[in-house]
Amino acid sequence: MNDFIYSYPTKQYFGKNSAKQAFEAELSKYGKNVMLAYGGGSIKKSGIYDEIISLLKDAEKEIFEFSGIMPNPTYKKVQSGAAFAKENKIDFILAVGGGSVMDCCKIISSQTCTDEDIWEMEFSKGKFPAKQIPMGAVVTASGTGAEQNSGAVITNEEKKIKTGVFGAHYNFAVLNPEYTLSLPMNRLFRVHLIHFPIVWKPISEQAANIIFRMI
Repeated sequence: MNDFIYSYPTKQYFGKNSAKQAFEAELSKYGKNVMLAYGGGSIKKSGIYDEIISLLKDAEKEIFEFSGIMPNPTYKKVQSGAAFAKENKIDFILAVGGGSVMDCCKIISSQTCTDEDIWEMEFSKGKFPAKQIPMGAVVTASGTGAEQNSGAVITNEEKKIKTGVFGAHYNFAVLNPEYTLSLPMNRLFRVHLIHFPIVWKPISEQAANIIFRMI
């Protein structure tokens, strides 16, 4: 497996030692207080958590853990994360997980930097956040691509709406394929099952058009 770096526009560090390489190159650019965000704790079982903690300590960062980000993250969790970031004067957010963790942190990052409610700002006023807390992502689930953009899928339980919300963009991302090996098979199946209709829809429409023209 060859290591490489590319930007699109998030700076991507790919390879076996990509976390160490990325942290050594990037973390010195940001402040001391790091919010380590993750989901239900699978990164602790896999050993990824211990590796990340060690690298953050080597970088002399103060670590503030924000856990429990659920699949299909809620707007309530976003607001909880933003309050946590403000309270602890967070300088940098490190999201460790799959698409849900990364999506949640995008909105947390932007919400922390404004007194306006992000949901009302975007859906009532048609405005979008201009400031963010810098962020990095350590990707543990293949197939989401959430580290590549500023869009997030958030569930607003109060309004009974699940939709796209725009937030912050990741400054860099760590893509170590070995991290994805720790994903339980049922989770891996769900991740790719969710994306199958997205991929198949344009293919099926094109096939239908060809068949229609033939008849």
